[in-house]
Amino acid sequence: MKVALSTDVATSRIRSQAYTITYLNTSGSILTHLPQLCLILQDCVNEGSSIGFLAPLSLLEAEKYWTQVAETIMKGNLHLFILTTSATSPGRDTPPIILGTIQLSTIPKATHLHRAEVIKLLVSPSSRRLGIARKLMEHIEDFARGTGRTMLNLDTATGSAAVEMYRRLGWEEWGICKDYASWPDGSRCDATFFRKDLV
Repeated sequence: MKVALSTDVATSRIRSQAYTITYLNTSGSILTHLPQLCLILQDCVNEGSSIGFLAPLSLLEAEKYWTQVAETIMKGNLHLFILTTSATSPGRDTPPIILGTIQLSTIPKATHLHRAEVIKLLVSPSSRRLGIARKLMEHIEDFARGTGRTMLNLDTATGSAAVEMYRRLGWEEWGICKDYASWPDGSRCDATFFRKDLV
C-alpha cells in the first residue's frame, strides 16, 4: 500500500495536549531542524544512551549523521518524525522545541515488505517520563499500519529503561544477543530484541 505524502513537513501532525508530531519527509525539512536535531542526538549520546555513537559526540559527527538521514529519506525507505512543543509563545518568533524523534526503516525486498524496523527513538533527557516515548511509539505503529506493514521489530540495550517500556506497550521480547553493541563509553552491552504484530 502506498501512503500519500505531502511535499513538506506538515504531512502528519498529531496534536495531543502540548505536543505536535511532525513528519519530516524532505531533506530540506531535516536541514531546517538541523541544530535541534544535532542537540537532541548529542544530549542522548552524552547522557549514556546506546544508539550507535561514542561519547562525547561532536557537533560535526551529529551533523554528518543527520545529513546522511536526509539523503536516505529521499530514497523512500526511511521515515522520520519529530515531537515538539505544539506552538510558539504568543508574540514570540522562536520555533517549537524538539523533545523527541523516531524513525521507521522499511526493507525494500520482496520477501520483507510485511515488516519494518523502529530505530533511533530519542527523547531529550530533560523531557523524559512525560509520555513522549509512548506517543512517538503509538504514532509510528499507526504510520506503519498505513504503509501496509503487519509486523515491526526493534532492539535496545539490555538493562535500559526502554526494555520495560516496550513490554508495557505490548512488544514481545524474543531474544538477547550478548555483546551486541557498545555503550557510549566504549564498554560492551547486550541487546534485547522485540517484535510486535500490528493488528
